[in-house]
Amino acid sequence: MAPTASAPSFPSTVDVRAEQLVLPGRTRPTALVRLDATEPGGLIIWGSRALADLRDVLAGLDTGAVEAIVVTGNERSFGAGANLKEIRSAQLRGASEEYVGLGHEAFGLLADAPVPTFSLVTGQALGGGLELALHTDHRIGHRGAGPLGLPECRLGFFPGWGGVHLLPHLIGPAAALEQIVFAPMRGRTLRAPEALELGLLDAVLDAAPGTEQWESGWQQWVATRLEAIDAGAPRRPAGTPGEADAQEWEQAVEAARARAERTWHGAAPAPLVAIDLVAAARTQSRTENGDRAVRAFAELVVGDVAKASLYAFELVSARSRRAADVPPVPPAPLRRAAVIGAGLMAGQLASLIAGGAGIPVVMTDLDDERLAAGVARTRERFAAQAAKGRLSPERAEQLSALVTGARGPEDLADADFVIEAVFEDLEVKRAVLAQWEGVLRPDAVLATNTSSLSVTAMAEGLRHPQRVVGFHVFNPVEVTPLLEVVAGERTGDTALATAFDLAARLRRTAVRVQDAPGFVVNRVLTRMFDVVVRAVDAGTDPAVADRAPDPMGLPMTPLRLLDFVGPAVLHHVNATMHEAYPERFARSPWMDAVVEAGLQHVLPTREEPATGADGYLAAPAAELLERTRDPRRAAPATAEELLARVQDALAEEIGTMLAEGVVAGPEDVDLCMVLGANYPFHLGGITPYLDRTGAAERVLGRRFAAG
Repeated sequence: MAPTASAPSFPSTVDVRAEQLVLPGRTRPTALVRLDATEPGGLIIWGSRALADLRDVLAGLDTGAVEAIVVTGNERSFGAGANLKEIRSAQLRGASEEYVGLGHEAFGLLADAPVPTFSLVTGQALGGGLELALHTDHRIGHRGAGPLGLPECRLGFFPGWGGVHLLPHLIGPAAALEQIVFAPMRGRTLRAPEALELGLLDAVLDAAPGTEQWESGWQQWVATRLEAIDAGAPRRPAGTPGEADAQEWEQAVEAARARAERTWHGAAPAPLVAIDLVAAARTQSRTENGDRAVRAFAELVVGDVAKASLYAFELVSARSRRAADVPPVPPAPLRRAAVIGAGLMAGQLASLIAGGAGIPVVMTDLDDERLAAGVARTRERFAAQAAKGRLSPERAEQLSALVTGARGPEDLADADFVIEAVFEDLEVKRAVLAQWEGVLRPDAVLATNTSSLSVTAMAEGLRHPQRVVGFHVFNPVEVTPLLEVVAGERTGDTALATAFDLAARLRRTAVRVQDAPGFVVNRVLTRMFDVVVRAVDAGTDPAVADRAPDPMGLPMTPLRLLDFVGPAVLHHVNATMHEAYPERFARSPWMDAVVEAGLQHVLPTREEPATGADGYLAAPAAELLERTRDPRRAAPATAEELLARVQDALAEEIGTMLAEGVVAGPEDVDLCMVLGANYPFHLGGITPYLDRTGAAERVLGRRFAAG
């Protein structure tokens, strides 16, 4: 089953070889199948040629001459999944059946082996790598192994090599559906101890692969299991039905279907297909379910959503390795940083820089008491990470020592990178930068964490405006991977290159953005919010307006997003956008009243219940809406009308941004929305969605065609 003549050739990236060894206390040999990357230190990635090699090696084993088969990966991975370039090629040609079927054929030889089989999960085991391990009777990992998971639903398809059948029979249908559907759609994976608790791994050893302790540890574990089988213990081959009865299985499937509909509203078809395959796995054999999976995969993978999902994944992966549009000049050395401000965001920035770049960070504030509290709060972040096991206590103590409070202006004089995180007001920020410019070295980079204000305006009047750069880190700082590097009109290449260098050291994906109100993420989000709130002001039921974008499958409704970031924050960004583009961004009487009243949220909470006939808004927000609405201008819209307005508004705004040169191309907008706003892969970021819904052509007369 080699690739067809018309198919592109993808060289194998996996070396597969078999040897024999006799385990401690045993007399008969065990077959040890070693997997390694053809590139030194590389990941094990399964393409067609590699699968054919694995099939041939497994088929060539004399199972009558060995008592067991053990499959092991290299120190970095047991398997990092399928070759996405080959899937993309098959996707474009509409020819995935052969590739997917070959995986079932190769892996199935392990499930059908007449002797006990074992997998040594030596590193990460993702997608097809984990599915290979599921085809063996037992899986052994080590404490540092991972990530483990089945990310395929997020990529627009599903675990096509048997995971939808094998995992529910191993750990139960409810737990399996969580790992097949919901965890990957949130980008979550497992570490080895979690996989052990779930029943995905049978044992987790303390020793790491490549050590004598690891070799002796896994050999002893396998030998002990073989002794138990010799003594009459039952062997449980892969795919053996578990303990779940028909009622438990059906309940788990129906609960998953309902949850998927509530979450994505049909915008992401892959989860529903995966759920159907898990449902069928209760009564189907592994091979029957596999045949159905091959057909379902071939149909799903050529769809627009799968193409958009894979485009978004490849875009994120490529940009996480190498940023685009970085000036071809060396960055300035980064030996010491400073943060102006001691509030919540300032503390998060200080801990991010100290923990990511490993350099001293000094904080400063006008109020000594607030500064001391900010430094203490920042240091507590490291202690909290140690308490959760993310840092060793020693490392947490080292990082805490890097964060200090300034005793005077001279403590910032030697800083190489200084970032302000003060109140989001242009005049306040200009005053702060002007104040500190005289203290800092002329070559120090002066950055602002503004979310929407003009970097160019902040640099006006400074002696060295070329060193001022936007460095917009998103909330929550610890987990949001995007960083907008904003170039003002006079920002120099060295400042930009230094900002990109620091972003890489902080493990953030940086996107170069030209100075414009709202930059990218906040501009797009605010435009969508503007459409929804205009409709509420005009008499549309808040529930209808807030739920109108549901068919997009966004992570939050617009009003939920409002509550998440805070009405005052989003209202401030909207004011910036209204001032710059009054024809496209309106002032909302309701939002004016909400912010003036100091409301922290508009949707109900346990402490602040809903009111009104529909019970959708919190009581204070509902009362303000009744007070600010003008019934003479009431023009309620349907959900369908509003969705079309949202689509058209987003197409218009992104088209305008591209015409203004805010970013280099639509792929930059997509990257920003995936990483900065958690937009789902099934949208492709946003522009492929606007293409396939026709919004781009309706508004711009052309497609974005980024994906």
